[in-house]
Amino acid sequence: MSHHLRRALLAVFVLAALVTAACGGSSGGESDPIKSAGVLRVGTEGVYAPFSYHDPATGELVGYDVDVAKAVGEKLGVRVEFVETPWDSIFAALEADRFDIVANEVTINPERQAKYDLSQPYSVGEGVIVTRADDNSIRSLADIAGKTAAENATSNWSEVARQAGANVEAVEGFTQAITLLNQGRVDVVINDSIAVYAYLAETGDTSVKIAGTVGEKSEQGFAARKDSGYLPELNGALDELRADGTLAEISQRYLKADATGAPASTPIRDAGVLRVGTEGTYAPFSYHEPATGELTGYDVDVARAVGDKLGVPVEFVETPWDSIFAALEANRFDVVANEVTINPERQAKYDLSTPYSIGEGVIVTRADDDSITSLEDLSGKRTAQSITSNWAQVARDSGATVEGVEGFAQAITLLNQGRVDATVNDSIAVYAYLAETGDTSVKIAAETGERSEQGFAARKDSGFLPELNGALDELRADGTLTEISQRYLKADATGTAQAAQDQGPPPTRSAFDLVRDNLWPLAKAAITMTIPLTIISFAIGLVLALAVALARLSSNVVLTNVARLYISIIRGTPLLVQLFIVFYALPEFGVRIDPFPAAVIAFSLNVGGYAAEIIRSAILSIPKGQWEAAETIGLDYVGALRRIILPQAARVAVPPLSNTLISLVKDTSLASTILVTELLRQAQIIAAPTFEFFALYGTAAIYYWVICLVLSFGQSRLEHRLERYVVR
Repeated sequence: MSHHLRRALLAVFVLAALVTAACGGSSGGESDPIKSAGVLRVGTEGVYAPFSYHDPATGELVGYDVDVAKAVGEKLGVRVEFVETPWDSIFAALEADRFDIVANEVTINPERQAKYDLSQPYSVGEGVIVTRADDNSIRSLADIAGKTAAENATSNWSEVARQAGANVEAVEGFTQAITLLNQGRVDVVINDSIAVYAYLAETGDTSVKIAGTVGEKSEQGFAARKDSGYLPELNGALDELRADGTLAEISQRYLKADATGAPASTPIRDAGVLRVGTEGTYAPFSYHEPATGELTGYDVDVARAVGDKLGVPVEFVETPWDSIFAALEANRFDVVANEVTINPERQAKYDLSTPYSIGEGVIVTRADDDSITSLEDLSGKRTAQSITSNWAQVARDSGATVEGVEGFAQAITLLNQGRVDATVNDSIAVYAYLAETGDTSVKIAAETGERSEQGFAARKDSGFLPELNGALDELRADGTLTEISQRYLKADATGTAQAAQDQGPPPTRSAFDLVRDNLWPLAKAAITMTIPLTIISFAIGLVLALAVALARLSSNVVLTNVARLYISIIRGTPLLVQLFIVFYALPEFGVRIDPFPAAVIAFSLNVGGYAAEIIRSAILSIPKGQWEAAETIGLDYVGALRRIILPQAARVAVPPLSNTLISLVKDTSLASTILVTELLRQAQIIAAPTFEFFALYGTAAIYYWVICLVLSFGQSRLEHRLERYVVR
């Protein structure tokens, strides 16, 4: 009995163990179904570059989604098999168990989540509207009503287009959609920004553009059959790929950006400040308020509003337009806010934000000139343009001779004076000028037919664009951008340029009042900048000149030749070029000098080159017998110079050195080109919004004249004093 009982118990135990083992094996297989299968079957399109396509050189299936799927397979330790399937039937094939998951930029939305298992996203973007480059009729979803859009029939963007009122033409992929768009067979394509930016980066296609955004964030992930049990393995592998940087590396390889949804870099917020370069003399965009002297204007206030959105203070660096991009590249500031026109040439060299003002090119002539009615009529005419502006090239392409000016205000002045025939500029600037001044002596004679978009400019690959564009989107959405535009431009220039000719001109002050109110600001600029810059530069230059002159007189061949080369370079190159080299070129070699010290260095080097020859000539004018007499009384070379030669040479050198000093006073006006707010720059700042150039520049000229008169008087007194020791 006990023997049979033991055998029965043993049988029960063995059976229980077998059942437990079987259950355990079954449970393990269900928790890791992909690993248990040993293979991951992936459905993908194969014609959707750069996500899923065949390498033209090798024919191999590659792409962002393809490589992500391969990386997931490696993490799970299984091989990956791809099944290429057209997009419009890819979900039907998934449900028919042709493969396990779809890897083809599947957008995650509630409808799909209800029907399929969707992994966590491995790419994150936003919807964008793509149109032909010459089509300005579409800027938002509201504009596509009644238009024809090319979309994958079962894509998320197809539904977005339909809901916006567009007629949808079904295509098999983004490439086909772009082809139809370029052929003019459809008006618009809506797709994920990741796909569009990758396409533009890959092809350099300039025939299409991103016309707007749909305001929807899009997240893409793997799709599997409902209750497949695959999500824990897929999401776990994606977490590992994101953590070890593999996902970002694959994204950079195919998409030229990190589209993995990782937290965006925030270089502006990290720096804690936004440094903005602006002209300061370009009313109504960037100028000084005549009553308060405060820097203000449309672009200035937009930059401040962006700073507010980003939670950082904004520092402005005033820079002449023609050197503003050189200063940007020299890292004098982070962005340019000065109505920078967005064009392909600048986009190739700089990071340009989304536009915050939009207008069109117009030709401005004198009111009594009816000879110019189109761009063709500019041929053989003279136009006034900022040399580095987009409009200068438009004028040149039309056959006009371009006179370089420093801004629109100066261009209008030359036009009114009859020194040029026309000026080409943005309609926003022109309408704002007409509204501000009520000037009836000029008119808009024609349109150029070119739309102009203006935005911020930053150094290439600065990383600033996501923050700048995000802030601009918020300002556009909450109406701040429009409010700033109405305040300065008397119209909403954030999307359409409108005339404001019905606005009466504001009260203006007389030239006398303007000069009277600005006598002290001009004097302050002379006292705090022009005069110190002159004195410091001249003092350093004299010391340098003496050393160079003595080197020229030295019997040492090396010293003589080095001094000769230095003098040749200084005297053979323009002072303005020397200033630009010190301020704008040296930063390319890691040497960054602030404006005032940079001006001192350039002026000192210049004075040293010219004054060296004056001092050398003065020393040579001393009779040789003076050297011999000094030697006779036991003086060495240094003693002879200090006690005998230089005192006599000083009398000879004073007149030409005084002329050099007086010239230096006037040359300091060039420092305005490297951000030094000296006397001339202050006059430009005051004159810009008022257009009273003669009064302000005339006042500045009087200040320069007074300073030079004082120096001339000092020169005559010094010469008279030195003459007392001359035997006659």
